[in-house]
Amino acid sequence: MRIFLILFAVIFFIFDGTAFGAIATYKISHFFNLAKTKIFEPPNLNIFSESATTTLSQGSPNTTTTKTTTSLPTPPSELQNTNLIVLPKFNIKAPIWVVNTIDLKLIYKKLKEGVVLYPGTAIPGQGYSIIIGHSSQYPWQPGRYKSVFSLLSQLEAGDKIYIYWDQKPLVFEVQETKIFLPFPKGNETTETVFPPEEQPILILQSCWPVGVAYKRVAVKTVLINQ
Repeated sequence: MRIFLILFAVIFFIFDGTAFGAIATYKISHFFNLAKTKIFEPPNLNIFSESATTTLSQGSPNTTTTKTTTSLPTPPSELQNTNLIVLPKFNIKAPIWVVNTIDLKLIYKKLKEGVVLYPGTAIPGQGYSIIIGHSSQYPWQPGRYKSVFSLLSQLEAGDKIYIYWDQKPLVFEVQETKIFLPFPKGNETTETVFPPEEQPILILQSCWPVGVAYKRVAVKTVLINQ
C-alpha cells in the first residue's frame, strides 16, 4: 500500500510538476522576502496604543486625510496588438483571447495560447467579466500557459491585476477569493458565488486544487482606475 501511494505521488507530481513548481517557487520567494523584511525592519518605538494613533475622521480640527491614487502601469513590450493580463505579484503575463460562443473545443484550444474571456461576459471594465485559465495540464500537452493560473489562490485582498484592452490599461484590485463546487456536481456557479454588481467586476477563475478539476477557485476584483 505504501509503495502504491509513493508511486501515485511521484506520478501525480510528474504530471503536474510545472504547476507545483510555480507554487513552490512563489512560497520560497515569499518566505525569504518576508524574513528579509523582518530582519531589516526598524524597531517600533511608538509607546502609544494603536487606537491612539488612528487617523481622525474628516471634520476634526486635527484631521489628517490621505488621498490614495493608483498609477497606471507602463504597457509591457509584449502588448503590441494583443489584449493582455498581468499579475504583478507573480510576474505572470498572458494574452487574453475572446471566444464568442460556448464551444469547449475552441475554448480549450485558446487556453493553450493564454487565458480566455468567457463567452457572454463583458469586456473588462465594462460590466461583469470572467477570465478563465489553466491551473495545471499534462506536461506533454502543447502550449506555454498550462499553469498560468496555478497561483490564483495565493492572491490576497488589495493585490492588483492589470488588464490591457485595446492598448488601454485598466487596474483592478482583488477583493475576495472563494472556492466552490460547480454545477452539476454542486449547486454553485460563478454568478451565484459572485453576483453581478453595478460597478465593473472582473472574476479570475481556474480549477482547484492544482492537478484536479474537481472544484473552482474564483477571485473577485473590482476596477479602481482606467
